[in-house]
Amino acid sequence: PNQHTEEELELIRHKYRYHGYEGLAQVYRKLKDVGYTRTYDSMCIQIRKMKLKKNKKQKKYPKSKYKKPTVTYPGQRVQIDIKYVPNECIGFASYHSRYYQITAIDEYSRKRYMEIVKEKSTYETSKFLKKLENKLGFNIDLVQTDNGLEFVNDLDVTNKKTRFEKQLKTMGIKHKRTRPYSPWQNGIVERSHRIDNELFYKRRRFRSYEQMKKAFRRYSRRYNNIARKILGFKTPNEIVSEYFSKNAA
Repeated sequence: PNQHTEEELELIRHKYRYHGYEGLAQVYRKLKDVGYTRTYDSMCIQIRKMKLKKNKKQKKYPKSKYKKPTVTYPGQRVQIDIKYVPNECIGFASYHSRYYQITAIDEYSRKRYMEIVKEKSTYETSKFLKKLENKLGFNIDLVQTDNGLEFVNDLDVTNKKTRFEKQLKTMGIKHKRTRPYSPWQNGIVERSHRIDNELFYKRRRFRSYEQMKKAFRRYSRRYNNIARKILGFKTPNEIVSEYFSKNAA
């Protein structure tokens, strides 16, 4: 009696076809929006049975003992990192220039703000900081970064503050550096970069820098409206709105 009906299976196929690349949480959210009443696990079982999703072999890594601090409101802790834009998606004459993606992600809501820049430097990361609170829509208490020279100086060389650190001080934002060679401490933003490679970069080859920037802005806006399992199948924008609505009442 609990078996999925053919109508439900067809609905799963339809939603997976259009939203599967955005993740199973988004597929489940779209199903719930049209009246699907089964659990998330039941949906996943049917997707496996119908072989809609190709399973990839996952690399196994030793578990870290690092415990991420608990966050209770938007802006309490924001992770920032920078990554290379893959050369494979650059289909225009770049004259050996590299492009970089700066990403900030709020640990509480998973809301992100991202930019593509032409330079990996404290000049670009400090400019990024100036817009960050306005783009996220809330104040920031603490920013966490790794020890890259686009954020901080090497303490073995100098104790001078970088332009990025000075901008943080001007804005009244605390700064935390992760432990050297410990990327998992910035794991939320690191994982989001892997998602970007899967959902955005590997699917495209851009004919111009302007086309790349335009597509990236569209993807960036879309990301904050994709449901996440860790957020209870809500979107980052919904989590932020709910928090401030609840605390305004």
